[in-house]
Amino acid sequence: MDYGKLFGRAWDIIWRHKFLIILGILVALSSGLGSSTSSGTNLRIKVDSHDIGFGSLSPGALSDPAIPLWLALILLGLGLSVALGLWVISTIARGGLIVGADAADRDKTTSFSQAWRSGWNRGWTLLGIALVPAIPGLLLLLLAGVGALTYMTNTSSTVGIPVLSNVVAVLAMLACLAIPVALLLEILRTFANRACMLEGLGVLDSYHRGIQVLGNNLGSALILFLLQIVVTFVMVILLIVPGTILTLCCLFWPALVLFQGTVTAYFSTMWTLAWREWTAKMPSNMEA
Repeated sequence: MDYGKLFGRAWDIIWRHKFLIILGILVALSSGLGSSTSSGTNLRIKVDSHDIGFGSLSPGALSDPAIPLWLALILLGLGLSVALGLWVISTIARGGLIVGADAADRDKTTSFSQAWRSGWNRGWTLLGIALVPAIPGLLLLLLAGVGALTYMTNTSSTVGIPVLSNVVAVLAMLACLAIPVALLLEILRTFANRACMLEGLGVLDSYHRGIQVLGNNLGSALILFLLQIVVTFVMVILLIVPGTILTLCCLFWPALVLFQGTVTAYFSTMWTLAWREWTAKMPSNMEA
């Protein structure tokens, strides 16, 4: 594989089909959800007669009125609804990015509406593929939620600090197992998405095809992955100062979003081109 040609071709496609950057922005919408959570956030929930506080905005925040449980649940539901909506949009845009880059590489006519429609038509499959890497984290979050709710609502003295420490220790061990599994599944998702969009496969067949393509091209994929890390690291080093300025100044946020969308579209196109080169030498999943 000619990696220099691959990187150059990906940039050429992005430059000539700038609607891919818009799709990249939509993909980036769901990245870093929850990163805006500040350590100074104050959340106090009243459960029965117990007033439970988490953090504080100021030394005198302990005197602030407690947030009723029902209001906290409503706010949590609204937050989860927004996050879910962004996740769906991002997932569909991923599919559109793949189809748009593939069409551009084939010198076929393509546009934002065509690419988005293709992602929309395969939306349920894309969502199913996206759910697989999230399963370890969701299970861990569910266990943590059940443990926290049990601790907060328990009115007896049988649940104390030692029990809580044991629960935290178990969750930490489970996290050590869940994180690498989720990372591996996320890598496979990159391949499964392309099997879904370019070969029309279902969720399980897409993962099967992705594993097949990755296994047959493991060396090239590993080199490409390492090159992506190097390129990303170089960009972070070069842009750390202007990036910090853009982040701190609200007026420059559109420029930061545009940059994130461009990078996302570029790397997605790069993997799509690599997929096309790898699968050109392989039989399709239906023929395998």
